[in-house]
Amino acid sequence: MLLFFNDTNCRYAVLFYCSWINEKCMHPVIEFYLEQRKNQYNLSLQDVWAMPKRMIGDAYFYIPWLLPVTESSKWNRSVPVFNEEDRIFFIENEAIQKKFLHSIDFILDYFYLYRKCNQFFPKPELTERKVWLRNIGHESKKISRIIRSLNYCGHPELAKSLQQLAIKLGQEKGVIQEETMEIWTNLLKQ
Repeated sequence: MLLFFNDTNCRYAVLFYCSWINEKCMHPVIEFYLEQRKNQYNLSLQDVWAMPKRMIGDAYFYIPWLLPVTESSKWNRSVPVFNEEDRIFFIENEAIQKKFLHSIDFILDYFYLYRKCNQFFPKPELTERKVWLRNIGHESKKISRIIRSLNYCGHPELAKSLQQLAIKLGQEKGVIQEETMEIWTNLLKQ
């Protein structure tokens, strides 16, 4: 059932249609991962996973839907963010976690990385490349968001692994700015 509301008990300034559980509004990203809603571009989770890999580098619209965090972006304050209750629900829901890790794998495949157990590794194709990240499309910021989202969403070991690999690859194959390297170094200390 779709309900349209402007309820002060829910955290969002924009109107969302929500599933009601225990008389509370379910977070739009949780609904998206449960495949109960589409994003603002009318794309389902399956649609996002089916998009061409090049879109990962060039587009931004998928980021808040696949990579939830607890604070809004300074560039887009209208995107819903998790509060602690949302974060706990997301972490404790096994189906969501499986889909979340699939999303991580999908995104990192574009960056020539793969996950095995609780670690990330470069794909063989990456060893042949001189540069890991392009200087366009804010690719380094996307890596930062993935690290933060992994940490917030219950995967601190994976976040640490990606952080360490990003720093290593940034030093070995990079046009990564020193400021970005510093951000990556301090990202999990916050």
